[in-house]
Amino acid sequence: MRTVVIEKRGSNRNLGKCAMPFAGVLLALLCALLTVTPLQARASKARISSKKVILYVGETKTVKILGTVKKIQWKSSKKKVATVTSKGKIMARKAGKATITAKVGKKSFKCSVTVKQPDSARRLKLARQKAKQIIKKCISGDMNTAERAYVLFKWIADNCSWQKNQSPAAYKKNFGNEAYAALILKKAACSGHAKAYMMLCEMAKVPVRHVNADSWSHQWNEVKVDGKWLKVDTYEKTFENTSGIRESILERETYNEGGKMGIPLFSFKVEM
Repeated sequence: MRTVVIEKRGSNRNLGKCAMPFAGVLLALLCALLTVTPLQARASKARISSKKVILYVGETKTVKILGTVKKIQWKSSKKKVATVTSKGKIMARKAGKATITAKVGKKSFKCSVTVKQPDSARRLKLARQKAKQIIKKCISGDMNTAERAYVLFKWIADNCSWQKNQSPAAYKKNFGNEAYAALILKKAACSGHAKAYMMLCEMAKVPVRHVNADSWSHQWNEVKVDGKWLKVDTYEKTFENTSGIRESILERETYNEGGKMGIPLFSFKVEM
């Protein structure tokens, strides 16, 4: 008698015949990936992240050299127009054109930078962006109103110089009567100082007002602490009353532009 063997579909016998070649293919692919990927990474060429950049005075942009771990030397062809840090951070200083060069070993990479003068709307936007950065760096949640007012006062007093020429012509050239001048250009008239301080205090939830705003007389601010208005003049570097401010706040004074705590020395230049 003939014996007929009937196998079910998907039986282990058929699966086993297919599984071995498939496993071999997977192993081969894995080995190929482990072998090829490092070689491809090593073979990748160094390149600059941006070859052309358009910035407005006061803006910054970081350019990177990709595909290398070697030391990079950065240089600007016109430092008055744009400067660059050792980490590739470009700062737009003055309207014009400059070339940023990054040297990696024997190779050089260039980025063309065009700096433009910002209009009033953009100047206000840049000032507000900078103010937010200062608030984030300098203000902590445990500070009371007087401490917040004092730390912000010290930031402007330590980082912004005086603009003595306060003629309409000078204001058109360097915007010394705007918060933009105090926070971005670091040189402003008393009106620019007062507007910058006003902007910072409003963001930091400090009650503040601008004294003699829009007048041709000296301008300053007042902050309200414990129901009393105190005079704060960043231009003349005076803070009326430091009572209620912790000694640790007074000792550290402020955060300078580099983020480090400094002592109360006013060493900036007076701009005529």
